[in-house]
Amino acid sequence: MGKVSLIRHGKPEIHDNYSMFSILSGDDIENFRVSYDTCGLSPSNSITPELNKIILDGDLFISSGLRRSMESLRLLGVDTFESDELFKEAEIPCGIGKRLKLPLFLWAIILRIIWRFGLSTNAEPFKSFKIRIKKAADVIEKKENSSKHIVVMAHGFVNNLLGKELLRRKWRSIYRMGGNSFWSVTTFEKNSEQK
Repeated sequence: MGKVSLIRHGKPEIHDNYSMFSILSGDDIENFRVSYDTCGLSPSNSITPELNKIILDGDLFISSGLRRSMESLRLLGVDTFESDELFKEAEIPCGIGKRLKLPLFLWAIILRIIWRFGLSTNAEPFKSFKIRIKKAADVIEKKENSSKHIVVMAHGFVNNLLGKELLRRKWRSIYRMGGNSFWSVTTFEKNSEQK
């Protein structure tokens, strides 16, 4: 039986500079998005024994191309891994309500909702994101035949949609830790008769 574990990266350093209650204008959102996509990990990250067990069991590691994901694998002691842009996080739209000022958490909620319903100003459209996630699932299923446990270091929205796609393809969830927080994990298994 093949396994795949989807891990959300560790806490990014940008969270040391921005709180979810930071007041940002619509103009500030693009700068925030660029900073988030280029930042590394916060020094305050800690690794649980459960996460170490998953890493020790893995025999193939895949990361998104974003720095925070690659640094997360390195922090876990993994220096050899594939980097694939299919696993990159979905961007939030920006350039909306340029003079409007809101707390960061409200921007995140509003922008994700409007993105989900088709407004993708300066970002990958949701429909394209769904197609990309199906391609990411194809990558996992191709590699699953030659690996006993694939570990994917990616992002919240990616892991959520990718997990649903794996379930649709008859994988089953066998382990879950941490909800959707940083370092959260969901492990899936595919029985040999389903291959």
